[in-house]
Amino acid sequence: MPDNASRRGLPVNSVCAIVVLVALAISFLFSSWPSSYAAGPSGSRKSRLVVLMVWDGLRPDSVTRRTTPELFALAAEGVRFDRHHAIFPTLTMVNAAAIATGVMPARNGLVGNVMYFAPFFPRPTSPAATDDIRREVRYPLFIENSLLLVRLNGRSGLDGRLLTADSIGQELEREGGFLAVVGKRGPTMMFDDRVDTVSDGRDRFGLPHADYMFVASDLIEPAALAAQIKERFPRHDPTEIAQDAVATQIVVKYALPRAKAALEAGRPALIVLWQRNPDASQHRYGLGTAAALRSLAACDANLAALRRAIAELGLADLTDLIVVSDHGFATVKASIKLDSLLVRAGLKRSLDSDDIVVAGNGGCDELFLSRESFPTPQARRSVLSKIVALIATQSWCGPIFSRPASPQDSSSASGAVAGTFNLARLGLFDPARSPDLIVAYRELPEVDNSRLTGPTNPAFVLDGESFRSTANNSSAVVEPVKGAVYSDLAGDFFTTGMGMHGAAGPRELHNFAAAIGPDFRRHFVDNLPTGSLDLAPTVAYLLGLKHPFGSTQVELQGRVLSESLIDHGSDPIDIRHYDLRVDLALPKARVSSLLHLSAVGQEEYVDSSDVTVTPSAGAPRR
Repeated sequence: MPDNASRRGLPVNSVCAIVVLVALAISFLFSSWPSSYAAGPSGSRKSRLVVLMVWDGLRPDSVTRRTTPELFALAAEGVRFDRHHAIFPTLTMVNAAAIATGVMPARNGLVGNVMYFAPFFPRPTSPAATDDIRREVRYPLFIENSLLLVRLNGRSGLDGRLLTADSIGQELEREGGFLAVVGKRGPTMMFDDRVDTVSDGRDRFGLPHADYMFVASDLIEPAALAAQIKERFPRHDPTEIAQDAVATQIVVKYALPRAKAALEAGRPALIVLWQRNPDASQHRYGLGTAAALRSLAACDANLAALRRAIAELGLADLTDLIVVSDHGFATVKASIKLDSLLVRAGLKRSLDSDDIVVAGNGGCDELFLSRESFPTPQARRSVLSKIVALIATQSWCGPIFSRPASPQDSSSASGAVAGTFNLARLGLFDPARSPDLIVAYRELPEVDNSRLTGPTNPAFVLDGESFRSTANNSSAVVEPVKGAVYSDLAGDFFTTGMGMHGAAGPRELHNFAAAIGPDFRRHFVDNLPTGSLDLAPTVAYLLGLKHPFGSTQVELQGRVLSESLIDHGSDPIDIRHYDLRVDLALPKARVSSLLHLSAVGQEEYVDSSDVTVTPSAGAPRR
């Protein structure tokens, strides 16, 4: 790649002249934009473009000189964040919402990839207005779907509050910047969940929304943009590699030139490019397979195309490029049908009953109890305790989480149910939206997938008292990858050997991050804990955005990654390591669950988890 000197654009004097002329025109056209901004990296606002490229599901150990040479070189040339973390649950929509808003699920309202909306969905004002969406929310919904999110967020649904915190993209729009969000349907919507409501430069709440583009495979806004875009996302693309290439070309051809125009007018710009891979290929074919390796190479080629375009447009000296993933990955060891187990144990009436609803999220399950079937806290705690006693000693069960004993209890490690962690202590408790129980499946971080991935290996499902064998739908493994996890997505498609995430093990909690640009240090390895929650405050700082954001006025919870920036000192920063522990005493065993955490200042990061079962009869521990 060319160095920064060969990527420089216009001379400073020419740029200044253009900035003055274009800024006058822009201020005339968009008089509603504010005339002053928060301080940027040097104390006054800079014209800056931040490009946030997300490789969905990228593990840090997948970035090598051979497999991903472009990303490997970027991380070596700029900053590599060697202890980056996803938040739990390690799911795309949960981490996308955290990246976009800078706050935890307790404050942004997104608690899963599969969410059960019925308990808190607004009552219909008229049956005709909500028939369709009311039918849909009777069941857990997979929300990686822009059009579904639009319906959920409509006036007859959540009325603009799909996210209960405003995003960094929406704040950028309010402060007069340019926003482009392109790529995978679902997580892109977290950066601009009211994009479909814009009229005359304002969104549903009357807030400025004037210079933007939103492009997913199922939604393009504004409508006039759809006619301009000649690229079409392919319909039959099992690996979704072609869709990633199309999204990248849209950024190169349309988003970057518009970002350049914004910079020349003295306005900041943010481009989010969310790739579907390697997540899509790892799920479908398995980690370390030929398809997964091809998807990594394809993402790397897209990164190279993006960097070339930035250089060719003379934007390199004005662009901070951040490449991250939303979560890690592991290989399915066996599939667990938790709803079937609950029915067999007499705790749930039937597979389709709504007394206990199980929202399957891959490496974790989220359980919702009906307030009609269990009307009191005591009744709910009783049945939840029975569920915990049933599953906590099983070899496939990891840590379990429940609501706090009281809504005000956000400090104790233990939840209301014995043997479970407190959702509020970990920033996961939204009184209206959070499940009553989250069951994380066990991850085995040192087990590799050589005997799991591939059609000739056995596959297993547990939906009764013992595991039964089934077909293995994964592809042959080429390079064995460590990390196995039990999963709830049992069925005709997801099997042993395929990729999964959502649990609280280190292979899923640790993801990738690197950055390069005029504001980042060179050839620097950041050994401090960092995570998804830190990206929004860091981007806000780089763009000079004000916070708390917008109409929700929620303060950002992550930290600015100051140690990675050139305009910050190198004073030592204190890192703490500690555990949270809960215990459960049962007639035949004792269960001890640990969460291992690290912290920088007030910001916590979950590193891993352990569950130890000690049978009372003295049998070996698991």
